[in-house]
Amino acid sequence: MAQRQFKSTDSDPWLYGFGDGSAGNGSINTSTDAPIDSACSGTSGTTSLTATNASFATGQLIMIHQTRGTGVGAWELNKIASYSAGTITLTHALTMTYTNSGASVAQVLVMTQYNDLTINNAQTLTAKAWNGTVGGIIAYFVKGTLSGATAGTINIAGLNGTTATKSPGQSLAGAIGIGFSGGATSSVTSGNSQAYQGEGTAGVGTASTAANGNGSGGSFINSSNNSTSGTGGSHATQGTQGSGGGTPGTAGSTVGTTSLVNMNFGGGGGGDENAGNATYIFGAAAGGGGICLIIANNIDLTNLTITGDGGIGGNGDYNLDGGSGAGGSILLKTKIATLGTSKATASGGVAGGAGGAGGAGRIHLDYKTSYTGTTTPTIDVTQDATLDYPASANFFMFFN
Repeated sequence: MAQRQFKSTDSDPWLYGFGDGSAGNGSINTSTDAPIDSACSGTSGTTSLTATNASFATGQLIMIHQTRGTGVGAWELNKIASYSAGTITLTHALTMTYTNSGASVAQVLVMTQYNDLTINNAQTLTAKAWNGTVGGIIAYFVKGTLSGATAGTINIAGLNGTTATKSPGQSLAGAIGIGFSGGATSSVTSGNSQAYQGEGTAGVGTASTAANGNGSGGSFINSSNNSTSGTGGSHATQGTQGSGGGTPGTAGSTVGTTSLVNMNFGGGGGGDENAGNATYIFGAAAGGGGICLIIANNIDLTNLTITGDGGIGGNGDYNLDGGSGAGGSILLKTKIATLGTSKATASGGVAGGAGGAGGAGRIHLDYKTSYTGTTTPTIDVTQDATLDYPASANFFMFFN
């Protein structure tokens, strides 16, 4: 295949292995990741990527990802040859096209190249929040070993929905955080009332019962004194519908591939809805999980958890429960993986009250030598005997 994703099936191989370790040994305490990143666009076959960040520099290794819209889920690795005034010149031609217009959003981020990387005891590294332009992705190279001290965590989980007391006619925003956002309520005192879709691969949610890519539709009420819970977001599996006296939103579509050659955020849960003259506690819809990409010589999760679960919808009064978010994507590439037991998770958010549960996310491992352990959901695995520097890479890198 044409992808440049460090896979043996790529026709354009990745030449830089597990990175050069130039960032040294990383020892991380509780923090929020802050990658060098930007919205971007570029055309397949060219070496020009439109992106603006003064910290882009020659020699950096980058990940490019189509996060929403046309070609959603496409991604590849590349190297910056130079940067000037809003344009990255790439070392290698793009294998895919990336668009950043309207509902379509692509982003590029620099992947830090650690020697060894340790998440310290009881500490959490959290992904930068998705803001509709950039964020939601943790992506690193580790020349040596990724590991953790006791109870270390890498967090790309969707945010839980909040609860709030709302008077007639007031609305409640869905969870906004690491991955796609939950849909908002939009209550009225009487008559028809339509909640918002969860954010999904098709774009930002609008007031509609229809699916929004993998984001789920918002609930609809066509009479007074009625309410309906939100539907869960989707990813590898569909979310479930909420219940109540109106019409629940349609569950989002399943997206992506088991191998994570196409890789996506979990869909946001749909908003719940109410029509009536009383003041109630509303539960907000939850967000979906983000993306974690680790390319390391050795991955040891014995004392480290990677959490990519969908958020749980808020639990309110009388079926005013938000839809839960879908699990995100975890992609690990390594020679030897020690995974433990369910130390990596990308489950859908469980149902919050009468709200719908989120769909499961995806976890995939490409390994060279061996792996042990299990994940939730069950990991998809491919043994790749070439997962190292390609045979010609050392020669290539010596002269470049």
